[in-house]
Amino acid sequence: MNPPRWSERVLRRLLTDRDRDTVSGDLLEEFRARVASPAGERVARSWYRRQVASVAWRSARLPLAIGIALGGALGAWILVDTVRQPLADDDAPGMLIAFAAIIAIWAAASAAVAWPTRRPAHAVVAGMLLGAATLLALHLAAIARVVMFADTIRARDDWQNLVLRYEHSGFATLRAYATYEYVRQTPLLLAIGAVAGTVSGAFGSIVVRLRPR
Repeated sequence: MNPPRWSERVLRRLLTDRDRDTVSGDLLEEFRARVASPAGERVARSWYRRQVASVAWRSARLPLAIGIALGGALGAWILVDTVRQPLADDDAPGMLIAFAAIIAIWAAASAAVAWPTRRPAHAVVAGMLLGAATLLALHLAAIARVVMFADTIRARDDWQNLVLRYEHSGFATLRAYATYEYVRQTPLLLAIGAVAGTVSGAFGSIVVRLRPR
């Protein structure tokens, strides 16, 4: 009796060359022991999937943590800058430079995460997680800026379209409407972060391929 094929395949892809045979072999042995127990095959399969999910989570923690830390740092910088210059518009060239730097950081971090496993695909997945986590943390900071400074920054030039939409929205306050708008954009921004991170991870995978076997 073998474990679920898809789960076993994912497990082997997640593990390093050093751990692949040992860990998968130990889990296979435990799986077969559980199949032979009174609990039966169904419980054994569920147990095996949970073990694979646990391994996947451990693999995802580092890129998620790096992404959240990076997004949190950028978000803190935005909040501090808003306190210093509440009416200053976002600088488009500066934002492009910052985004290019973020892409480079994602590529380097995804390569570093995948380096021990020597698997280029791990760099791509790490990049996707990095991108999504970074933009999520950054977006949460943007929402916090709206909540804290809506009455002050409503006079900014780059907010005038939003203010115009608010006046026809039926919302009681600009703060509530702006928060609604930002929250509604969250899935799109997560998708953008995941796609951009995947591209960065692809660049990182090139570095991983250069590692000698």
